[in-house]
Amino acid sequence: MRNAEAVPVGRGSEGQQFLIGETLYLRGLEQADAQRATAWRGSLFPITTERAEELLKKNIPEQARTRRETRLVACRIIDDVPVGFVLYQSWDWRTVDVSLGAHIGLGPAAAAVKAEILCIVVPWLLLEREKMVVWVDVDADEAPVVAAAEAIGMHPAARLREAFWRDGARRDHLIYEVLHPSWVEQLGDPRAADSEPERRDDASRTPRAARAVADPPGKAIMVGERVYLRPVEIDDAEKVGLWSRQERETFFDDGRAAQSGLGFAHLTRKLAEDDPPSWIRFAIVLRDGDEYIGSNGLDGIDWVHRTAETESFIDRAEHRGGGLGTEAKHLLLEYAFERLGLHMVRSFVFAPNTRSASALRKQGYRDAGRLRWAAFKDGKLADFFLFDLLAEEWRAARRTAEGG
Repeated sequence: MRNAEAVPVGRGSEGQQFLIGETLYLRGLEQADAQRATAWRGSLFPITTERAEELLKKNIPEQARTRRETRLVACRIIDDVPVGFVLYQSWDWRTVDVSLGAHIGLGPAAAAVKAEILCIVVPWLLLEREKMVVWVDVDADEAPVVAAAEAIGMHPAARLREAFWRDGARRDHLIYEVLHPSWVEQLGDPRAADSEPERRDDASRTPRAARAVADPPGKAIMVGERVYLRPVEIDDAEKVGLWSRQERETFFDDGRAAQSGLGFAHLTRKLAEDDPPSWIRFAIVLRDGDEYIGSNGLDGIDWVHRTAETESFIDRAEHRGGGLGTEAKHLLLEYAFERLGLHMVRSFVFAPNTRSASALRKQGYRDAGRLRWAAFKDGKLADFFLFDLLAEEWRAARRTAEGG
């Protein structure tokens, strides 16, 4: 039996006035945390202590500056041992996305750690940091985390099907949200006036397989009937900058923007450095004339859970509305599901942009939920709609289209 005097006693939380719960407290990362990187990285892949030190010195501070994200480590009060983390991001200083994590070695106990972290951080972000909306990502199968979210007044906003792979099975990804009570008092509860997204009865465009051609364009990766996908090149940047200034549409969530060709070129170079990448982008090119007309891609690729977010934009207004974007999207989906082996893709759409929502439904996506007060339009708060699409659903639609 261990001597009681040998049991470590934590002192790291002494005098701490906030971000402290019943068994855990949250603090900023410290250089000594390089020795326990498994607790705060949120990754299944191992790294050396030297690499962890590099992350703490350079990468994490840079991410905090450029991505407006903060990572806090969760330590046990009893012995100061790090056992989990919280990562929160705020792109507009008004809303915040929260992700929770626990040391992989905790096994079933990890859910309890995440639940306590949630109960510590969400009220602080909402009521002290004055965030208008807080969203939290939750594994639907982790009952303690779901119960904790509901206990502090959060509500389910969206469900992305089969987004997580854990313990040999697929789990749904829930997004819980909570609105600041003072804003609800002033503006009313948007849930009380929920309406169905505007739908159009457009004819469905079924997916077709990429074409096998005897002499494909030299840089082509996926080839369709009218368009093909190739890597985005630095030479495309000047066109993007020019076309952004010629844009007539104003339906974007934050209006039109005069893009910098230099910025586009820099992004293209940076994305090319990652292998495997977390964001893959393609140029959409007309087969007739090899004209670049836009781009699409897979962002936030998770190589463990096999998911990603799809994004697409046709830069040239004269090429919108004729089905070229949908054809290019199905080439992207075939690449995602058949080449990369992804299981599910998701997409976010600004609620007033009914054209994009309609296009996603034509492409087979399912309505998955809505994030309230996520943006502004016409001086009013506006929502974002979420959509998801499973690989087997896309394959079934293609089999039907091909008469299989």
